[in-house]
Amino acid sequence: MAFWVSGVDSPQEIYTRTGDGRDLVVMSGTAYFNFKGTGSAWRRDDAYVIIGPFWRRLDDVAPMAALGSWSNDHTAVDAGAAVDNCRWAVYNGRILLQVALAVRDSDGWVHRFGYTATAVGLR
Repeated sequence: MAFWVSGVDSPQEIYTRTGDGRDLVVMSGTAYFNFKGTGSAWRRDDAYVIIGPFWRRLDDVAPMAALGSWSNDHTAVDAGAAVDNCRWAVYNGRILLQVALAVRDSDGWVHRFGYTATAVGLR
């Protein structure tokens, strides 16, 4: 039951060219959403966010994601939150980040994650 991220705060993109004429783009930002825990067991799900410019050819992407904020409504008992992994795919000519999230605690919430992705190819 994956979900699409509702928005991205402060997306940044830095462009340059490699020695062989390809485009190199470094992208970063903060994705925000609400992902609620279900109890003492880990609840896992994938969040999807589309980032960066359109690409004619995308050769490689080095993605990274880390928790930006998470909270607990009451007393935290055996609580935790994590980014399990971050992968990428091409979606309609843009980069689609797939971020595997986990949260534990019935009233715990993950609210945002920060991402950085370095991509090389032809825009």
